[in-house]
Amino acid sequence: MLELLFKSESNLLKHRGVPLLKEREDFLVRKQSEGCQTRELQILASLLLETVNILSLKDKDKSIIALDEILEKSSLFRNQKQIKFFISTTINWLNEIGRLDLRYCDHNLLFNHFSTICHYRIRYITYPMYHERLSYLNYMQSLGMSFNRLREHAEMQLHIIDELGISEKKIIHQHVLDKTIIRLAAYNSLKWMKTFKAVSIKWLSFIGILERSQEQLPRDNDLIIEYINWSKSMKGLSDITLKGRHSRINDFSFFIQDKTDLAHLNISVIDEYIQYRHNAGCCKRTLSLLTTNIREYVKFLNFKGICDICVEGIRHPKEYSLSTLPSAPSWDIVEKLLSFYDTSTIVGKRNTAILALLSIYGLRTSEVTRLKLRDIDWDKRQLCFYHVKNGHVQSLPLSPYVYNLLIDYIVNGRDNKRKVEEVFMTTFMPYKSLTRSCIYKIVSDAYKGLKIPINIKHIGGHSLRHACASNLINNGVSLKEIGDILGHRLQDTTRIYSKIDITNLRKVSQIEWEVML
Repeated sequence: MLELLFKSESNLLKHRGVPLLKEREDFLVRKQSEGCQTRELQILASLLLETVNILSLKDKDKSIIALDEILEKSSLFRNQKQIKFFISTTINWLNEIGRLDLRYCDHNLLFNHFSTICHYRIRYITYPMYHERLSYLNYMQSLGMSFNRLREHAEMQLHIIDELGISEKKIIHQHVLDKTIIRLAAYNSLKWMKTFKAVSIKWLSFIGILERSQEQLPRDNDLIIEYINWSKSMKGLSDITLKGRHSRINDFSFFIQDKTDLAHLNISVIDEYIQYRHNAGCCKRTLSLLTTNIREYVKFLNFKGICDICVEGIRHPKEYSLSTLPSAPSWDIVEKLLSFYDTSTIVGKRNTAILALLSIYGLRTSEVTRLKLRDIDWDKRQLCFYHVKNGHVQSLPLSPYVYNLLIDYIVNGRDNKRKVEEVFMTTFMPYKSLTRSCIYKIVSDAYKGLKIPINIKHIGGHSLRHACASNLINNGVSLKEIGDILGHRLQDTTRIYSKIDITNLRKVSQIEWEVML
């Protein structure tokens, strides 16, 4: 083959005097059969000659050549085009003679599925943090991540390594990542930045090298935790109630710790905090809740002997229980919301079923997120759920409309292969149960999508609970029955809906009062 390419005896001697002559000639013959012209074959022959010399290849040596070594030797070429040509030709030839890094042709290796281009395949394999990158991608694949998303994450891992200067497994501090994100935001799209941030946090946390910023805790944090645990065991408060109380007491503790310690806490400091929250824009109802929580906390402190405050002196702003109307859409609006999502899609099936449970049964968003498959009795057509406020278990008959929506979603929409107990789950990886914020987005998106004026204060799931109660009372259902359906502990809670009994109020307006007088 070489005799056809080189007429000069000196050139022939140069090529023949280098190891792996037969292997090089076989490669050139194959290239000729693929249609390579004489000039191209001459260039290939010269490049193979350089490859043997650069990599110090020997005839009887069957050792495997690592991809990293090929990349390192490619730096001897100055021109970028020459570098890529050297790499691709060397890879193809070494692979043909069985001397190439086995990772390059391993079809089980996830990296090799992302690109068929030699340059990019090598880039995925030879970049730093090889095992750390691969283990994360394999894990995400096991969770059901799509191929396109895996490839996007794999590419973003390389950007993360470049931008954070990661060459080995070392701790990356959160503030370093935050500064990098701010720097990159100046010349990258918002979508790219969101992906960069999300993949950075997920991947670096997965391999255990991201040191997250510690949440700032109040000075009396241990005592607050003890109070929360005491409230749970002694009063049986729900986790959601305790979470809100914990947050409010934390905020109160941050405020007072620079002014006094708990042993010298007094009514004046508490009043100062309430005034501070009032000036910050808190309404009377929020201030009332804050004051009640602080009063309970102070009772606990008195019980522990930490302070001695007369709790009767901790008073909240006067608030009349029936001073406000529930903010609820009309039932006509609810019916439009129920038909907003396209039930021919998986997302539409799920979202419509959620809207139906919120509006027809008046469930709280947390009750919807906690609803499990075992809570639905398909034979008796009953729905069993736990009221998060009073902890009672309640069973209600499934209406044909809701029954069909749930059946359609679970059978034709839900991915039942996933080990998720909750009825409603995400439609994309990682597959998990929906959160309360997801429910809020589903409801608010439906409101906004109607594009009609809706005169209500809030557009979350609780507005549909109000709509349910309003609809029931307007249809003649007693307050006792409504309270039982909604899971109210006190009838006063249900009584606020009597103010929007539009049907009976309309009857009152039609009475001929002049005759009676």
